[in-house]
Amino acid sequence: MIMSQLIAFEGIDGAGKSTQIPRLQKWIEAHYRAHVVVTAEPTRGEYGAQIRSAKTRLAPVVERDLFRFDRREHVEKVIKPALSRGEIVITDRYFYSSVAYQGTRRDAFEREPTTADYLNLQNDILAENRAIAPEADILVFVAIAPEVALSRIDSGRAARDPFETLQTLAAVDEVFRRIVAEHPHAVVVDGTADPDVIAQSIAEQIEAIWRRDMVR
Repeated sequence: MIMSQLIAFEGIDGAGKSTQIPRLQKWIEAHYRAHVVVTAEPTRGEYGAQIRSAKTRLAPVVERDLFRFDRREHVEKVIKPALSRGEIVITDRYFYSSVAYQGTRRDAFEREPTTADYLNLQNDILAENRAIAPEADILVFVAIAPEVALSRIDSGRAARDPFETLQTLAAVDEVFRRIVAEHPHAVVVDGTADPDVIAQSIAEQIEAIWRRDMVR
């Protein structure tokens, strides 16, 4: 029986995470008869609303703090209670997004940053989030080239968000891939494949992880 699992979906904007999350939810409920809680960041709470309502990208420190405050509330009010009930939580974005998006901001530095400066910033963000939020049991990464992601964004929306540039998404993607490489239970899928093929691959990889390491 599968109990108390936190599954985080990550990927650059336009990767197709939101298409796959309900598919995984239905698969888990059908095959494991487990209760699944689907959630997302930023949330609809006080801090998440400030992030969502911003007309332009927030200042680096403000953005970083708001995401952390929102996540702390998310963990305490949604994630931890669900896990304590033995439920499975699927979150659309988690603190790995903060590391990737806030950790690649050039304007977070007063001078031209070096590679080491970016790595230090990303490690700081990772540490401060791990202090308030549990690690995801499974990290699902929907991989897609930044060029393809931007093409999807342009065809699906009237305008891009301020950070949705090729250079920014390429930097974010690089950080995500490093995080995924270090995670003990990472699931990686090709975001350009047919949605049904992607869903099957996610399910098969998660099932393999549960059978190998987590089924009690």
